[in-house]
Amino acid sequence: MVKLFLGNRAGVLFLIPVLVFVYLGVNYSIEYFIHGQTSNLGFWGEAVIVYPKLSAISAAIIIILNAIIINHIFNTNEFLERNSYMSSLLYVVLMSFYHSFYSLDGILIAHLGLILMLYQFFKLRQNQDGRSSIFNGAIFAGIAASFHPPLIAFFPFLLFMIWIIRPFIFRETVLALIGFGIPLIYATLYLWLSGHRIELEIIEQSTKYTSKQLDFLVMAILFTLLFILSLVTIRGRMLQSTNRLKKLVSMLWWLVFIGVIFGLLDLFFFKQIERFNFLMLPLSFFLTFSFSNKTFGGIATFLFYLTFLYSWIKFFI
Repeated sequence: MVKLFLGNRAGVLFLIPVLVFVYLGVNYSIEYFIHGQTSNLGFWGEAVIVYPKLSAISAAIIIILNAIIINHIFNTNEFLERNSYMSSLLYVVLMSFYHSFYSLDGILIAHLGLILMLYQFFKLRQNQDGRSSIFNGAIFAGIAASFHPPLIAFFPFLLFMIWIIRPFIFRETVLALIGFGIPLIYATLYLWLSGHRIELEIIEQSTKYTSKQLDFLVMAILFTLLFILSLVTIRGRMLQSTNRLKKLVSMLWWLVFIGVIFGLLDLFFFKQIERFNFLMLPLSFFLTFSFSNKTFGGIATFLFYLTFLYSWIKFFI
């Protein structure tokens, strides 16, 4: 499987929907991740889940879309010397450990918003007009924040990501602020008119979410080992890469920082791990590097297969 997705054959992307729906089918049969009665949509309130199957299918569609866009960003910006489709596979497998994979919620929609933000920001050039990309990227980030309110704190880091590539230009900073604020203004008006309240706890404890702590421990160990291998490869790649690629990687490091902070706060306040799934966005990019290393590629492949195997075994534990 790894060799197939590392090859330069775009047709392997047709396997992504198959894999996603097989995960959903197994979960539907075993009910490992139980559907709650409502779905947390941030400013847009708590949506009552009348048809769990529809919620699961909607989540699957967004997972597939996210995976394909991530892969498009990866190849378009030439993170590796040749096209690879491993980042899409990694996103699907990594996200399969989280509740958002199996039921539509605000976090999953926020993922889509952040991915589209990256797509826009990665268009930026040092000496070209970046107003359009900055405004559009900020709007997508604002949409993400409307579905997951803690992302409002992400705005300063959004500016840092822009300034990595672009010099500080007051007009562009104002555009970023306006773009980020527009979705939140509409969302706040809806929140006020509807009488909803923002609920920061993502998963209801009735879903027996605490029983998934073993998954997190195993997942954290495997991900950490893969990440260490990736760092070795990234370091070598950065020594030979262009300044632009170095800047794109720096932007992804800000997403790593956000994912770690959100995950730790979620673990501390709610004894949950769901917000760690924001880490899966940058990890889908970073972990792909480990498979291209001639020295450690075999180890990375072995660790991936362990992760992939456990992603199925977890259903039967």
